[in-house]
Amino acid sequence: MKKTVLFLINGFGIEKKDSYSIYDENLLPTLDKMMKNNLYTSVESKASDYQSGYQLFSTGSISTSNYAYLNDLIENNKLFDFPNLKKFSDENIGKESKIHIFLNFNNNEIIEDLNKFVKSLKIDINRIIIHIILNQKSLTEYKSIITLISNFTYSNFRANNIGLIFGENCLIDEDKIESLKTVERVLYNSKSGETWLEYTKKLNNLANNNVLPINVYPFCVNDNFTLQNEDTIVFFNFDKGPYQKLIDGILNPQIVYKTVDSSTLHFYSLFPLEDNRVLNLLDNVKAEDYMVKYLDSANLNALILTDKDNLNIINYMVNGLDNTASPRVKYSLTSKELLENKEQLNALLAKADYDLIIINTRIDNLKTINEVKASLHEFDNYVANLESVCEGKATLIVSSLFGINKEFQISNLANDKATVNFYGSVPLIVIDKDYSKEEYSLGYGTLVNILGTAIKCCNPEVKYPTMLKKKSTLLKMFQDKLGKK
Repeated sequence: MKKTVLFLINGFGIEKKDSYSIYDENLLPTLDKMMKNNLYTSVESKASDYQSGYQLFSTGSISTSNYAYLNDLIENNKLFDFPNLKKFSDENIGKESKIHIFLNFNNNEIIEDLNKFVKSLKIDINRIIIHIILNQKSLTEYKSIITLISNFTYSNFRANNIGLIFGENCLIDEDKIESLKTVERVLYNSKSGETWLEYTKKLNNLANNNVLPINVYPFCVNDNFTLQNEDTIVFFNFDKGPYQKLIDGILNPQIVYKTVDSSTLHFYSLFPLEDNRVLNLLDNVKAEDYMVKYLDSANLNALILTDKDNLNIINYMVNGLDNTASPRVKYSLTSKELLENKEQLNALLAKADYDLIIINTRIDNLKTINEVKASLHEFDNYVANLESVCEGKATLIVSSLFGINKEFQISNLANDKATVNFYGSVPLIVIDKDYSKEEYSLGYGTLVNILGTAIKCCNPEVKYPTMLKKKSTLLKMFQDKLGKK
């Protein structure tokens, strides 16, 4: 057994041709040196955030938790095999109460998927109110959003099925707490909200005023969708989603609305959330293979350091889309103090409890390009500290789970904006004298193979898909000859 440290700079990837150029010769001196002197390759990543990144990293797939899975259930008449979904259907037979569906609205397929779902449950379309959540991060995407909503109103649904439209940051950004209160207030009294029957005009105005879709302040398309006793709230999700504050606000509104008893409301989600007040309709969906299972088979224990915001998401993915915690994995918060201090890093590495230590850092939550550059340079220094601490004691792997494709302000002092595009592939560097460039290479792989490589470095005896490949003697001789020439 040999300890392994996996240092993740999440959001960092291989810079694309259309990206604003982040790099200069002084930005990443440690990583530049590591890429030249150690095993290095790029890894395909279809992830774009922590949720999908950790799901691909832990399970190798996102197919167990998406709308394609729902469609398979519908087509094979297996929808009602799920007790909570049958309960939901039975509760709504012959009822007139409203069903409020919160929808992350980002592609045409979701309209068709929602149509199929509602049809299969034989729910009266007039009972359904759709609340649209926008998570797009580029002004150019307003055009596609308008097209999506237009397509939506030409499906079985109509414009009067739409209630609220708002950006996802209303649910998560502490700076936008007032907009979350507005969502809450309007759900209880829709006439107290800003109403735009001509939603196209409103969205065009927002685009002209440089308001990113993800930051859109809540507005109404209709004014007749207030919550009533016995109404049902459904999160039509395929990920964990940032719904916690919204659920709290609906159940415990800051203003008591005497017309509605919130205890009579019913809460469901398509796939599991972390709130036991919400029943997930497809309650037994789990991944067949996942990190904890791999750690069990290799007899390894892991410590994962992360920011507080993503701790629950990571735990959920690590356990195979299951809220059950495993003793194999412990968690701690990543801290600047730890990463700057070699003594603390040495103490962490010396702990006997952990074979694999995964350290998460991130650039996806930053607001300006200058902040991205400063953070990457800072992380480069942390990597230098880890290289020194791990030498002769542990394998150090540096990588990322997803690359951002995001529009940034250049700096706080300038209004100019540019897009940083790291999406699609991420770097992977393995630093260990036992895995020299002369003896080994890194083969092709995806995110789950990064985990496999880390596990293989911890326990070389396990049979697990790794990107580490020992060079054949013939290939080594051929490369040596080319090198001499």
